[in-house]
Amino acid sequence: MKTLVCGTVVALGALLCAQSEEFGAWKSLFNGKDVSGWVNVRDANAGKAPERWLVEDGALTNKSDGVDDICSVEEFENYELELEYKVPPNGNSGIYLRGAIEVQILDSKGRTANLGAGDVGGIYGGAPPRANPQRAGEWNTFLIKHVGYRIMVYHNGVLVQNNLFRAENTPGCHEKYVGTPRRGPLMFQGNHSKVWYRNIRIRPIACGEGWRPIWTGEKDDIDAAFSSSNRPADKNAVRDSWAFDDHSVTNAKGHDMWTKEAFGNFLVHYEYRSQGNSGFYLRDQWEIQINRATKKPGKHDDGALYSLYEPAQAVRNADTDWNHMDVKVEGVKIWVWQNGKLIHDGRVCATRTDNHGAPTPAFSRAPFKLQGDHEKVWFANIFIKPLPDSK
Repeated sequence: MKTLVCGTVVALGALLCAQSEEFGAWKSLFNGKDVSGWVNVRDANAGKAPERWLVEDGALTNKSDGVDDICSVEEFENYELELEYKVPPNGNSGIYLRGAIEVQILDSKGRTANLGAGDVGGIYGGAPPRANPQRAGEWNTFLIKHVGYRIMVYHNGVLVQNNLFRAENTPGCHEKYVGTPRRGPLMFQGNHSKVWYRNIRIRPIACGEGWRPIWTGEKDDIDAAFSSSNRPADKNAVRDSWAFDDHSVTNAKGHDMWTKEAFGNFLVHYEYRSQGNSGFYLRDQWEIQINRATKKPGKHDDGALYSLYEPAQAVRNADTDWNHMDVKVEGVKIWVWQNGKLIHDGRVCATRTDNHGAPTPAFSRAPFKLQGDHEKVWFANIFIKPLPDSK
């Protein structure tokens, strides 16, 4: 299996080291030498090669205050983006996701209280950042995950947007991407002040050939995707025991639920937050434990292959925060990445996690189970890519 070597940007590379390329390979969007791959956005210059952006000391920058915005030639759907930026005193810029939704860049002058949606790390006109870890006058980092209509933003390693659901464009967006685009370019705002960007790279998440959602994310489609029984032919509705909340699916009456489809070998991406004990079952037999955050997780803590293997490291976000999971299952081997870090590397699970006396076959097909009989849990953005069956 291919894995990535940690990037040169230490703060972000450390977060992403060992993420499997099977889930999406990193691609640089800026070569550090010229503006190829970028075009102007506004007025008569739209679609043309930028003439008022250039490269300074390996960074992409606008020539002076108030020049054109630019965007990538390439469009993106679901992705993980990392970059570095710098603004001068009183500087103002922005990163438009899919050309539509602005993550604000501003010289926020060290403010840490009463932050607004116009402060750095905010979703402009929508949601203020939870914190301001900006280093004034220095290079700063953003790590942004944009899957479906959910946006996760880490600013200098600090979570400032907690998987925010945002389906509408923000002011100043690209005119071609007004509304609720599922795809669009990366756009940099250049019409306010001087700004510098460097080390810009992106990778797809749960999209492209073979990927599809298990659940559309729509309230009316919950019963189409899930059942209150683990029998594939059972059509029992789950609406009475699971509910639609925060644009996700959550347990309401203390019952488990299963996907109506069964899967063999696969890659799966899902996102969750919880108030305590829950679990995500692979082939209805191996539980990836969900629980409260702990510094030294054991075999019954969050991220564990329950009762069999503790996670290799503690990378669960805080108890109120969302987490991104990427899982590969092949035969009886399991790989798990939590928030971009490898926590299980080809673990062999020869028995069920809830019954060590029950061996598991070398290959089988079964639904996923979402555990709902313990504490409150929310799931969103469940995507699957089936892999060839084991022989």
